[in-house]
Formats: sequence, C-alpha cells, structure tokens
Amino acid sequence: MNHLRTLALAFSLALVLGLSPARAAVFKEPQLQQLLEAEKFEALAQAAGQRLSQSPKDPQALAAKAIAATGGYDARALDEALGTAQQCVDLAPREAVCHLALARVMGQQVLIISRLKAIGLVSKVRASLSTALELNPDLYEARSKLTQIYLLIPEFLGGSLSKARDLESAIRAKSPEQARLLRSLILARQEKWDEAERELMAVRVGDDAALAEDVRNAYGELGRHWIKSQQMERVKRMYEQLLKDQPGQAAPYYYLGRLAQELERPAEAIPLFEKARGLAGAGGLPIDHRLGDALAAEGQVDAAKQAYQRYLAAKRAEPGHVQDARKSLAALG
Repeated sequence: MNHLRTLALAFSLALVLGLSPARAAVFKEPQLQQLLEAEKFEALAQAAGQRLSQSPKDPQALAAKAIAATGGYDARALDEALGTAQQCVDLAPREAVCHLALARVMGQQVLIISRLKAIGLVSKVRASLSTALELNPDLYEARSKLTQIYLLIPEFLGGSLSKARDLESAIRAKSPEQARLLRSLILARQEKWDEAERELMAVRVGDDAALAEDVRNAYGELGRHWIKSQQMERVKRMYEQLLKDQPGQAAPYYYLGRLAQELERPAEAIPLFEKARGLAGAGGLPIDHRLGDALAAEGQVDAAKQAYQRYLAAKRAEPGHVQDARKSLAALG
C-alpha cells in the first residue's frame, strides 16, 4: 500500500535545442494556470466559480473547480470534485484537462479511503491519465504521473517498467529535460541509485513549473534512500544543489531541516524550517509539524505547541502527519 500512497502524493508537478519545449499548460486560461502553479487552490476555486457563473458548462472552469479541491483532504469536497470532474469529461470528452482533473481527484482520494477502495481506483486513475495523454501528448503532468503509476504499482495492478520506458523515450528528442527526469525515476525503480542521482542532478527545469515540482519530489525521495543508507554528506550535497537550482522554493530548506533532524541537530533544523515556511510550496509540506518536533527537542515547549497547532489548523495538512502532530502536541501537556 505504500506504492498507492506514493501515487496519491505524487498527484497533488524544459529546455530544448532548436525545438519548442513540450510544455503544454494544464489550463488554456493564463489566470487559472498561474493560480495552479502557485498552488493557490482557494483562489483557483474562486476563479473557477466566477467563470462557471457566466458559463456553467465551461470545461476549463469545471476542471479548475475539481482540481482546486485536491489542495486538501476533505472527503466531502473531494466527492463533490469527483462529480465535477466527471461532468467535465461528459460535457467535453475531447478535453485532456477534464481527464487530468478526474485523475487528480481520484489520486487525492487514495489518501483518505480504505485500502481496498484505493486498489480499485488505480485502474481508473491510469485510464484517465492515458486518455489525457492521448488527447494531448505534450501534457507533461499526465505523462509524468502515468509513468509513476507504471513504476510504483505491482504488475498485477497494471505496473509496467517497459511502458514507463516507452513514455520516456517518446519525448526524448523533443523534450530532453523532461525525459531526463523520467529516466531518473525509472533508474530509481530499478535500484540503480547512482545513475538515478546523476540524471536527476543534471535536469535543468527552465520555466517548466510541473517539471520543477517533479524534480523537487524526486530529490526528496532519493534523499530519503541515501539517508537510510547513512550517506548523509551525499544527501547534503544533493539538497544544497536543489537549493541552488530552486532558491525560491520551500522544499530544499525543508529537506535540509529534515536532514538536520536525522543527524539529531534540532537547533540547526529550526531556522531552516522557519525559512521554508515563507517560501513557495510551503503549504504542501508538513513544515510546522517538523518545526514543532525540532522546537520540542530544544525544550521550547510553547513555541512547539504553536507550531503543532498551526499545522493542525492548516487545510492542506496531510492525514498521517495530523495524527502524529496531535500525539506530539498532547505529549507536551
């Protein structure tokens, strides 16, 4: 089931010589695309609602409304979003964004439903992504997430290393940076960790926001592997490279803070987490949870309580972290 969890997390993600990059935006409307890339899900929902009030059958707006719900873990909101995404598909079956929205919503639901139901969703997510990609081969997010499904789930559920390779090779000439990231994921799945790291650290994202998000996630996953192998200096070098490449993002500071915690250096972790809190992408990371842990370890009980409370109040707080944060908060008395 860890594979299903990774799949869900992967859902709430190029520069080429002489060619236009295969960087099709999710939305045709620039405002919706900008809000999505900035992870401003509440504003995205508001913008979608305004468009739907004028045009109730607008597929772009329907897809935006559905995707906006994936910024949280509210079961009722996700059920409603599932209906909205399905309506989008029914009204505009040739619009790739509708199928992508449906896949996103189902992927988020995996985190909050039973394991048995989650297994049943995998084939539906895969089918929706496949359709989105068929309709728009340049839609990187669909290609990336479909690749991850093939890599992360067992064969009896539809996993396939060969299909993942096909998705990578299909864009190698037109979009080499995106292909390089996919190759890194494939190599990691094969446990060729050194090669996976070389490919990942060579990726240059340019202005491709979806690729940049995938790169951040891949750094986190690969870093966790090296931490388990006790290669801490290697992890630090990787995370510092990510910080150099994406200095405006919260992820590299968060990763460095987590590394400091693994090294039992909570005092070093605290300023890294505090820095991460104010940067792009902070809402999707359990920063205040981990900050609370670091503050508690340093005996700063009141500050730790405040950090835990902030995390528990956050709309995007991930269920597993919520449970842990509640326990930690209760332990402080």
